[in-house]
Amino acid sequence: MNLKNGVADLIYDVEYYDKVNTFTSDIPFYLELAKQANGPILELCCGTGRITMEIAKNGLDITGLDFTKSMLDGAKKKSKDNNFTIPFELGDMRDFTLNKKYNLVFIPFNSIQNTYSRIDYENIFKCVKKHLNENGIFALDVFNPDLNYLVRDESELEEIHNFSLSSGEKVIIKQTMKYDEHDQINHVKWHHFIDGQEHIAHLDMRCFFPQELDMLLHYNGFEIISKYGNFEKDPFESKSPKQIYVCRIR
Repeated sequence: MNLKNGVADLIYDVEYYDKVNTFTSDIPFYLELAKQANGPILELCCGTGRITMEIAKNGLDITGLDFTKSMLDGAKKKSKDNNFTIPFELGDMRDFTLNKKYNLVFIPFNSIQNTYSRIDYENIFKCVKKHLNENGIFALDVFNPDLNYLVRDESELEEIHNFSLSSGEKVIIKQTMKYDEHDQINHVKWHHFIDGQEHIAHLDMRCFFPQELDMLLHYNGFEIISKYGNFEKDPFESKSPKQIYVCRIR
């Protein structure tokens, strides 16, 4: 692990990213949507292909888009290692043109929460609509804000990851957070302890309150077909951990 260029190397290092992001409970949900769509499919913010690969393994036509070259390099290597030919495109979900339309476009893993302004969301939704076939499906997931979580003491360190890299380096990640009520942004700091040496990464996440995101989708031309509170597709309610949307163009 090269640390000489600072903490950004940690965030965008493929092995490190995959060690941190081992989440799998969303895969059956998006795989089911992909099978129903039967391709072509577009995944925005695909990262190193965690979900992309699982969809491709089912023989479906999927394209992945991400704005981080190192993540796409990792995804391309996985694709090659598994003898898949998956188009991976370098691009920003707020402004991209692929000259193709898809039966399913989805933004998984809370990724839309890494954009922060109304203009960002309007541009994302505009790009999605431009790339959806008639009767195509748009899906995304975000956290349901937990006020008890957002008002935690910002000095409180919580351990969230503990693993070893292939180099043998031991990694512990702890987080602190501070919520900005004005901008609805949860300013998260990840304190990376690598063989005892600390490096800090800033991971800001925009919080979407339920009625707010319903309205953003509606006024940007989408009809909400289904809204779930978890990936088991239980109906959304106040205490649901997630807001999961399945939409189409109105």
